[in-house]
Amino acid sequence: MTELKNKLDALLKRPGLMTGAQLAAQQEECPPRRAAPGAHKLAEVVPGEVIGDDDASFYLVRTDHPLSLEQGVAYFEDGVFRLDQCFMRDFDEEEPMLEHLDTLFKRFETVVSYNGKSFDLPLLRTRFIQNRLPFRLEGAAHLDLVHVARRFYKRRLKNCSLGNIEREVLHLERHGDVPGHLIPRIWFDYIDSGNARALKGVFYHHRMDILSLVALTGWLSQCLEASGGAGFEHAEDRLSVVRIHYRQKEYDAVIQAGGLFLESTGSGPLRRECFEMLGFAHKRRQHWEAMQAAWERLLEEFPRDHTALLELAKHHEHRTRNLARAKDLCETALESGATARAFDPRGAQPIRHRLARIQRKLGTHNVE
Repeated sequence: MTELKNKLDALLKRPGLMTGAQLAAQQEECPPRRAAPGAHKLAEVVPGEVIGDDDASFYLVRTDHPLSLEQGVAYFEDGVFRLDQCFMRDFDEEEPMLEHLDTLFKRFETVVSYNGKSFDLPLLRTRFIQNRLPFRLEGAAHLDLVHVARRFYKRRLKNCSLGNIEREVLHLERHGDVPGHLIPRIWFDYIDSGNARALKGVFYHHRMDILSLVALTGWLSQCLEASGGAGFEHAEDRLSVVRIHYRQKEYDAVIQAGGLFLESTGSGPLRRECFEMLGFAHKRRQHWEAMQAAWERLLEEFPRDHTALLELAKHHEHRTRNLARAKDLCETALESGATARAFDPRGAQPIRHRLARIQRKLGTHNVE
């Protein structure tokens, strides 16, 4: 115990360090911060209200939006979509603001965010824990729309930032926004100067983030109401629906969505991937005739496709017992230099191995 006390005493002797009592006394002696002449007050820039009293308070900006079909929900209150923006006018307002959020979080069991699993919720959790408050969103059902957007739009857009999704999917343009990476600096500048003029763009930025989540949730729900991804305008997005079903092993849905995709898409490499997923979905369901038809249709459009040649060779070797046809398919693949697709990255090796086995069954010699 003595050793610990000596270490604390040594720390307090370092320049710039002080006890909590010393800090409180210094704050009482310091004059209150005053904004520079001509500075814009917060209430003039962003109208809102102070929540709490002189000892513990924060600033709240509330916007109510009439409900419409285009809007989803952050939370409903009195028949409107309510958007609250809680703002710390100084460091000591964090605790009352978090207490207010804690009261709000008690009412809900679901969270919708954009990249919130990686950023927003871990940050909130840290702040709640450091202020000795329970984090009531721990374990709540969480729909992180960044992952949803990537599944549907990554193939076409590459960039799935919220700003790009707004422009390319929702066809929204912001006016008066500030870049997100500048917002911390703007807040610190306000803390130092008391000038709230630049905060107008910050409040606009965060308000648009939330409204974009609402719009995106509603738009995706509307697109998915049509069966098989037919609600999506672009072929790449419709194929993403087929791909999602395939990864989740929902093979009946793959068959339905894949068939609709092929009917609506005239030509191009996207059809090749769809045929592959369709062929394997029929294989998992043991729809042998439909599987064969899918691979044969793929070869009609892409005669050098490695996957189709290999899968048809397997089919004729083991199911139809047409060894001659299986041999021809393997030889065609090797002679044409067929390239491997995503479903079988091993190249020509499986075809050579299969051809050798088929030749033995036919009683012929191996071909070098």
